[in-house]
Amino acid sequence: MKTSIATVSINGNLKEKILAISKAGFDGVEIFENDFLTFNLSPKEIKKIVKDQGLEITLFQPFRDFEGMPDNHRTRAFDRAKKKFDIMAELETDLILICSNTSNISLGGLDRAANDFFELGEIARERSIKIGYEALAWGKYINDHRDAWEIVRRANHENVGIILDSFHTLSKNIDLNSITTIPKEKIFIVQLADAPLHNMDLLYWSRHYRNMPGQGDLPISNFMDALNKTGYDGYLSLEIFNDNYRSGPRNLIAKDGQRSLISLINKSKTKNKQELKINQIEFIEFAANEKNLKELENTLNALGFNEIGKHQLKKIKLFVFDNVKFIINYENTLLIEKNSKKGPYPYAYGININSLDLLFKQAELLDISLIKKQENLNLSMDAINHIDGLIYVIESNDNNIWEKDFGYCPSPAKNDFNVKIDHIAQTLNQDEMSSSLLSYSVLFSCKKSPIVDIIDQYGITKSQIIENKTQTFRMTMNGADNSNTIAGQFLKKTTRPGIQHVALSSDNLIALVKKLKKKGQEFLKISDNYYDDIEARFGLDFNFCNELKELNILYDEDENGSFLQVYTNLINNTFFFEIVQRINNYQGYGANNALFRIAAQKNII
Repeated sequence: MKTSIATVSINGNLKEKILAISKAGFDGVEIFENDFLTFNLSPKEIKKIVKDQGLEITLFQPFRDFEGMPDNHRTRAFDRAKKKFDIMAELETDLILICSNTSNISLGGLDRAANDFFELGEIARERSIKIGYEALAWGKYINDHRDAWEIVRRANHENVGIILDSFHTLSKNIDLNSITTIPKEKIFIVQLADAPLHNMDLLYWSRHYRNMPGQGDLPISNFMDALNKTGYDGYLSLEIFNDNYRSGPRNLIAKDGQRSLISLINKSKTKNKQELKINQIEFIEFAANEKNLKELENTLNALGFNEIGKHQLKKIKLFVFDNVKFIINYENTLLIEKNSKKGPYPYAYGININSLDLLFKQAELLDISLIKKQENLNLSMDAINHIDGLIYVIESNDNNIWEKDFGYCPSPAKNDFNVKIDHIAQTLNQDEMSSSLLSYSVLFSCKKSPIVDIIDQYGITKSQIIENKTQTFRMTMNGADNSNTIAGQFLKKTTRPGIQHVALSSDNLIALVKKLKKKGQEFLKISDNYYDDIEARFGLDFNFCNELKELNILYDEDENGSFLQVYTNLINNTFFFEIVQRINNYQGYGANNALFRIAAQKNII
């Protein structure tokens, strides 16, 4: 299948959009009428720009309020259509999208609409133009692709077909089996858009919250499965309306769009084949300089980590606690100097995956930037150059890297704590979240939770959970929209997206916290009022709740189990650690406690 995108999906004037679309690797572009009307070039000049970029104009759209109009308006509708046909001839495109009528004066009736389309089809045939009919989810009479298809079927004209749009179908939860009965030759083009789940007016939802496949919560893969059963092999096109895209970097948005479509096509063709899997988060790497190295070492020691050794060739130290590995990199390189300029900072992390070869193939297919160790002498392993920092990659059969570089052989923990990395928390600018999320979705098939609002005393932070199927990789992604929130202050301090906190897990959190306090580790002080509330809210035992208060441990529950979590104070006024215990398969992240954590952090900044 070839890929196309509607110019409305990204920002800029029509020429700027076309150039970004071409650079991203699309095969075609849909000309959105508003883009055309606001751009002061003739159709032939626009066609030349498109052709010079090696693109095809796949569609001219939208044509509104056509079918079922009263007699005195019907003639005007046909005259308008003929005028658009003239423009299309100059653009040298042969497909127009007519969306279902939303006018209050329109008249219902499938046969009336079918007759209108047959008559327009006759005019279109003379001009070698095809008419695609799309059911808007908010159309006055036709708001379901099944009814749109019935009108096309009754019109029974070779120049009249249907246009399917995933948003209009999935937003109304329409039976996808109905798509499989449509002959592929009558599907003129397919438009795709995802969206987060919101309970709101369909038109408003569509105009402000559509995003790329893989960025939202709609079952796009199920839509594709149904489409594939028809044998359709025409253009897949993106039609995205999203407030963030109106101001975001158009080259990145266009590139994300191409990645989303390539990933969707690839997954629909390669079901049951080997997937790229993350076995675990292998390590967290901190950037430090000689001046603040001791400060960071003391921090890790107080947290229970022991120094295992120094890299044989580089200024890199390895610290280990049970199953967790932290690296301190204090090399004199531009990368480390840049990331440690304002104090020690966890600037990167490493993942253990099942296949480097598969990663390289997937990254090339999706145009995701890799830095190979053979090409960069400063790196001892391959890395993904990601929007929120470097992600180092180790293949599952290459664990001897620790023995080779540090003389260390990892072994399972043999104590009651069993400390592991539970998840990491990345903080980005809010408008960067969707692009970052897409990378994890298309590369590692991570699933995501709906976006939730984390209330800060000085604003709201958007938060979203990313997990792989086996939950061996967990991440919270937090988007800051102002510099006064905790997330915003992190970005102001670091001047770039990155890891704001690392969450460790333990099988015995209370005992671990007591041990670490004896080593001198201090934990974030939580308001006494919080514990009075959770005792009553969850019906907790008084003595248990009092112990939580003494240790500043927060508590939460879901339908599966309970959750304990404790936080360190802010380190370098930038990042912090969390230690958690999941009891009886608790699945959440203690989101209900974020308000209290943030308030406590604000009190000590």
